[in-house]
Amino acid sequence: MLKKLLQTAILSSVPAAATECPSQLRTFKLFERQSTAPSCIDQWQQAFFRDLGCPVTFVEGNPGLAVREQKLQAGDIDLITGLAKTPSRTFRFSLPIGRNNVYFYRRKQDSRWDQIKTWCDPMMQQARILLPAQGYFGEAMQQLRQYPNCSRGLVPLNHSTARPFDMLDKGRADLLISSERHLAALPPEQQQNYQKLALTVVEGDVHIAYSAKVPAAFIERVDQFIAARQQPVAVSPQGKVCLLPSTPAAAR
Repeated sequence: MLKKLLQTAILSSVPAAATECPSQLRTFKLFERQSTAPSCIDQWQQAFFRDLGCPVTFVEGNPGLAVREQKLQAGDIDLITGLAKTPSRTFRFSLPIGRNNVYFYRRKQDSRWDQIKTWCDPMMQQARILLPAQGYFGEAMQQLRQYPNCSRGLVPLNHSTARPFDMLDKGRADLLISSERHLAALPPEQQQNYQKLALTVVEGDVHIAYSAKVPAAFIERVDQFIAARQQPVAVSPQGKVCLLPSTPAAAR
C-alpha cells in the first residue's frame, strides 16, 4: 500500500500536459559480468521509464563505452544511463541520478600504499595499478593513462567482463582503481579484505545522457520525475539507483 501511495505521489507531481513520449527510447543492454543476465542499471532504467509511462527499448549487445557514445551521438540509440559530464561530451544530460565515486583500493595487508599522498608521487611510481580500460574518471586519471611513468605498470581492466577485486586478490596489481559500487556489491565478509586509500580518484554525479533526437520537453519531464523520486516523501528503493550513492541534493 505504501509503495502504491508513493508511486501515486511521484506521478502526480509530473505535469499532466507533458504526457507525450518520444517515438522510441533505445539503449544498449549492459549485461552483468560474464553473463547475459540483466544488469542492475538495466533493471532500474526499465522500471524508471515504465513508471514514467514511456518504456525504454533495449538494443541487443553490450559494446564498450566508446561505441555506445558514438551510437548516441549518431542517434542510433536515444539514451545512456549513468554517464558523467565531461568537457568532451556534448550530449544533453538529465539531473543527477546518483554519484559514481571512484577510489584506489589495496589489499588490507598491504598498508605501505597508504604512504601515497599525491598523484605521481614516488610511492605511487612503485605500484602496479589495475584501472578501468575505458571511461572518464576525472582529469587526474586521464593523466595517469597518458603518463605511465607515474606507476610501475598499468593493467587496463574491462569491469563488465572481469571481477576487479578478484584480480587484485590474484596479485595482478598492487592497487585497484574502482567505483565504490563494485566494492558494495561484494559480500560483507569479502569487503573487509580491502582498504580505500585517502587519495580520491573522482567523486562526481552521473546522469542520463540523451541523443539530439530526444525532445527537450521530454528531458524536462524526466528531470521532474527524477526530482520527485528523490524527495523525502519518496524515500524508498525507487530513489536509489542500484548501488550508486545518492547525490547531495537527494540526501537532504
